[in-house]
Amino acid sequence: MAKLASPSDLFGGGYTGNLLAPQHNREKVYAWFQKKHEFGTTLIDPDGYYVSGSHSWRVPYGVRQAMSVPLVHSQIVNQFPFAVTWISPKDGRRYKKKTMHLISAIHLIATQVQYVDPTASIIARSTGYTVPPKLRGKLPRTMNGHMVYWCPHCMDARRFRRRDDRTFYAQKKFWSAEKQRYVWKEVKLACLYCQVCGISNQNMKFRVSNQPYEKVRIKSGVRRVGRKRARAR
Repeated sequence: MAKLASPSDLFGGGYTGNLLAPQHNREKVYAWFQKKHEFGTTLIDPDGYYVSGSHSWRVPYGVRQAMSVPLVHSQIVNQFPFAVTWISPKDGRRYKKKTMHLISAIHLIATQVQYVDPTASIIARSTGYTVPPKLRGKLPRTMNGHMVYWCPHCMDARRFRRRDDRTFYAQKKFWSAEKQRYVWKEVKLACLYCQVCGISNQNMKFRVSNQPYEKVRIKSGVRRVGRKRARAR
């Protein structure tokens, strides 16, 4: 990658100019972004804290998990794949600041935004994250008297509420006493929206993350039968 005055010089494509410019759409550029992303994980201590001078902030578990996986294509070609959001105590309005890297969002909260709003959070704008393995089957659940769900874009547990009378049909798991396992049924659901980032429960990764989780165990005898059939062929 040629030496640039600023990483923002890599962008300029698309209608808004926030997409990676065609001349920089190369593997070396992708590798640079992945390396920058991986470096961010080294700045988080074992207890989950990001420290910068006299400032420190405990990075939410979901955000730490997002930092541990590689960026996807939509996050690389978008100049601002993440954002910091907070509520101003002056007017009660929600504000948002777009960032180029996840570690940049963390630094912004740690050094500035957390002093304005302790509940400030990070949003993944270009793609969402499914619930981390450690939290599978634990959401949705009641916390502090409210039902919370895994939000793929907030990378955290969030409250979802109705805004209107919209409904939709989707597959949902229900426990079957007869079959002694979960079965899928198509049901009519109300549209719910995240109070922080605004995504709805129609989001595919929301649907996957907020279902009962089951571990499928295959008996050893079944596997042996499969091998015999494979050899016979």
